[in-house]
Amino acid sequence: MYKICAIDLDGTLFDNQKNISLKNIEAIKKAKSLGCHIIIATGRPYNGVLPVLEKLDLTSNDDYVICYNGAKVMNVGTKEVIFKTTLTGLTLKELYHESLRLNNYIHAFRVNEELISPKLNPYTDVEMKINKLDCQVTDFNQINDNEEFLKVMLVDDKSKLDNTEININPYFHINYSMVRSSNIFLEFLNKASDKGKALIQLAKHLNINLEEVMAIGDAGNDLNMILTAGMGVAMANGFSYIKEAANFITLSNEEDGVAYAINKFINKTTN
Repeated sequence: MYKICAIDLDGTLFDNQKNISLKNIEAIKKAKSLGCHIIIATGRPYNGVLPVLEKLDLTSNDDYVICYNGAKVMNVGTKEVIFKTTLTGLTLKELYHESLRLNNYIHAFRVNEELISPKLNPYTDVEMKINKLDCQVTDFNQINDNEEFLKVMLVDDKSKLDNTEININPYFHINYSMVRSSNIFLEFLNKASDKGKALIQLAKHLNINLEEVMAIGDAGNDLNMILTAGMGVAMANGFSYIKEAANFITLSNEEDGVAYAINKFINKTTN
């Protein structure tokens, strides 16, 4: 049986209205009762994912969460940080100047989970709404070079970020983990960070073989965890290259795809 099941949120566990279906909840709780660690693996900050953890009863000392697309892994009950990587203020400023060159908006998360941006914009507004956060307008040129940040994000409409992915200075591809978490979010993390690397660290902490790990996702920021897991599952609504990389393609997020996969591979029940 799979002993870890890592699950993405947007486009995966959530339907298009950001709700979690009863079938998904029941399948997750059944898998947990069978001894499987259910791990929410998300780009969201801890405070942004906490309501989901509470809804799924994943708040004990035996529960863990992967936040910030792998930059932080925590024990939910004890708040112990199992794994964390950061970026520097100098990197933030480099990305800020690149955002000006490419005409993109930008925001970032400090290690205390404070959201900052040099300018409020519709895409940072989405981040604020999703995670129920405020944003502190901050002069990025005044940031200390040695300050630590969990992640930096270029945010804009799909067409502009498509262009950014093509035209961004290759330096950022080479030196940082760059993931497209949604059409409007392009994220930059420490090179040692992504959901796959976080999953490796968590499995090591729990003394679980990666062949006993299942991961379910739909977007670019899920690719490495799908490749890392013994059973990588893509949503039917996922990016085409995510589906190509997966071992199995489940139903869409509008069809209880998470429940279908968990029931098939962990709960061993019919859907």
